[in-house]
Amino acid sequence: MAEDWLTNNEAAGLLGVTAGRVNAMARSGNLAYRMAGRTRLIDPASVQRLLATNWRRPGRPLAPLSAWAALLTDLGTVDWSGLTRALGMSPQQRYKLKRLIARNPAENWDGLAKARAVVRRVRVRPAYLDEILRWDGVVPSGVSATARHGLDLIAAEEAEAYLGDRTWRLLQKEFHLVSSPSGNLVLRLPSVTENNLPVVIDREVMPVAVVAVDLLDSGDPRSRRTALQIINQLLEATPRD
Repeated sequence: MAEDWLTNNEAAGLLGVTAGRVNAMARSGNLAYRMAGRTRLIDPASVQRLLATNWRRPGRPLAPLSAWAALLTDLGTVDWSGLTRALGMSPQQRYKLKRLIARNPAENWDGLAKARAVVRRVRVRPAYLDEILRWDGVVPSGVSATARHGLDLIAAEEAEAYLGDRTWRLLQKEFHLVSSPSGNLVLRLPSVTENNLPVVIDREVMPVAVVAVDLLDSGDPRSRRTALQIINQLLEATPRD
C-alpha cells in the first residue's frame, strides 16, 4: 500500500541526503520506487539495503584520538581547547581536525568515527541491564543516553555503554556475558591509551555527538533520522574560524 512507502523527504532523512538526490538515485536504479499520480514513492526496503552496503562512507576513518576529540567536544562546539589539549593533540592536529569537521556532512560521521572503539555485543538477562549501566566505570550512550539528552527514543530491553578493558573483564565475570550478534547489550571499549581513557569515560553519560554516532550505527531508521538531525545541528553551531 502507498502508506507503507516513503516520500522523497522521508527517504532523504534516512539517507542523510537531499530530496533531489533521492530522485536522482531512484532514476539511476539505486532506489526502487513507484508512482502514485505525480508523486514518487520510495521502497523502504531498498533504502535499508542501500544503508546496509555502507554506500556513502569516507575513504578512511579518523584515527581514534581525532575521532574522540571531535565527538567529546560535540564537533567543536564544547570546550574545544580544554578537551583537545587533555587528549594531547598538537596545534597542527587540532587545526586539521577543525577543518575536517567543517567539511564533512552528517552522514559521514558513522564512518569517520568507526575506529573510536572496539565493539562487544553480548546477551545478558534484561533484568541486569540497569545494574550494568550503573556499574562504576560504565558510561551510558546510544539508546541508553537518549533520555538524558531529551531525545524521544526508547529501546526496550536493550542498552549501550562505553567502558575500559578492566571494567569489561569485571562485567564478564560478574554477569557471565556471552557474545552474540543479536545481543541486547552493546559495550564499546574506546581505542585510546590508558592515559587518555579517563578523558573519554570519566563522565556520567556520553556527550550528544557520541550518542548520535552510536545511533547511526544501530541501523534503526528512526534512530538514524534522529542522529542525523543532532549532527546537523551541531555542525551548524560549529565555529568556522
